[in-house]
Formats: sequence, structure tokens, C-alpha cells
Amino acid sequence: MYPLRTQIVAALSCALCAISVNAADIQIKMTDSSPTEGKLAFEPSFVKANVNDTIVFSPANPGHNSRSLLAPSGAQPWKSSFDKEFRVKLEKEGIYLYVCDAHKDMGMVGVVQVGKAINLEEAKKIATEESATMVMNKNRFAKALDQVQ
Repeated sequence: MYPLRTQIVAALSCALCAISVNAADIQIKMTDSSPTEGKLAFEPSFVKANVNDTIVFSPANPGHNSRSLLAPSGAQPWKSSFDKEFRVKLEKEGIYLYVCDAHKDMGMVGVVQVGKAINLEEAKKIATEESATMVMNKNRFAKALDQVQ
């Protein structure tokens, strides 16, 4: 029989491996037109994820990027290059708001919920302010935030 200390170390190692194995890659397309989201959209515009999942922003058309507009306290903001796949590991629980820099005014925005929506009120406030400056798709943030649970 192995000593208790060895058994504990082995159990913790297995638990950590299980956590990393369960992390998912979630694809979000950056597109000129989506059958579900409309013109100039991230598809999907709302994603529910777990801590340690990775969002993979994939360009379906040229001319798009992804930049965080809001991230939970302690989370790293991001800004991708245009026309390149970009990966964001979600390490903090809360709501993330993001935009395409070239098309933010046209409502090319999205929302990711990671775990509990601990910063939902802040997200709604920023989304409302940003939506007021958009010339189209003004309700896209609101529709995505309505899916938060």
C-alpha cells in the first residue's frame, strides 16, 4: 500500500488533469453575414462557457478582429489582429463584452458568459451606452445579454 501522502498527490494530479481535459474550444466566426445573426456579426453572438475554456475567433470574411470591451475583474483584456484566428483563454468568471473595431458602430458585438454573471449590471450599463452610438444592430448586445442565466 502506498503512503497517504503519495495517494493524495496522485489524486490531486488526476483531478487537475481532468479539469484541463474538460476545457473546451468554442468557435466564434467573424463574418459579413450570418443566417442566424444578420449582417456584420460574430456567430454566435452569445456563448456560455466554463472557466478555462478557450474562445477561438475565426475570420469567415476579411476585415474583422476581436477586442474586449469589458472583462471581469482580474481577467486579461484582448485585442486581436485583423483577419487572423485568435484564441482567448477564459480564466475568470463573469461577463465578457467584445467588439470588432472596424464594425462596432454597425453592431458587430458579442457576449460571453463564463460561469456566474457576477458583473452583469456593469455589462448591461456598458452595453446600453455602446448601443446608443451604433447605427445598426442596436439591439444585438441586449439580445445577447437576455440569454445570460
